[in-house]
Amino acid sequence: MRSLLRNLPFALVLSVLPLHAGEKKPPPVSIRLHSEGNEKEGDSFVTPIELTNPQKKIFIRRVPILTERDIKKFLPFPGRDGMVGAYFFLDPHGADKLEQFTTEDRGKLAVVMINGRVGAALKVDKRVTDGILFVPGGIMPNEVALLQAKYPVIGRESEFGKKPPKEKKPQ
Repeated sequence: MRSLLRNLPFALVLSVLPLHAGEKKPPPVSIRLHSEGNEKEGDSFVTPIELTNPQKKIFIRRVPILTERDIKKFLPFPGRDGMVGAYFFLDPHGADKLEQFTTEDRGKLAVVMINGRVGAALKVDKRVTDGILFVPGGIMPNEVALLQAKYPVIGRESEFGKKPPKEKKPQ
């Protein structure tokens, strides 16, 4: 009985550990590039989405070509409809994946998903060899602030990670 009581706290801690094991904090902003798929590939490989311009239903592959982990830095610019566009500069691994995708899947659609919603749909018309993912719009202004906290902005890399100077209080 005494050994049972002695081991009870240890057993309680062990019973809680699996609930938190392997938990990862989700990224503040997810940016995923998906390729167009075919309905015949099956539900485990493709998922339907609705495009707004042009208005149509397509299927995209569930496994993204690129994710936010492939991004090194970015350059936002004013996009369409009050949204923001951006150039995303990729790391060497991401640049290779983008080049391979744009070489093999020419003529298909590439869909940029931002936080799980369609940000942009682009037709792959040429091979991309410079390692830059162009997103013409679909990023909300508040998401740009989250991106700026995670990645340096092109031309302002030296400012990345520094806290803004505190304003002096008038005496």
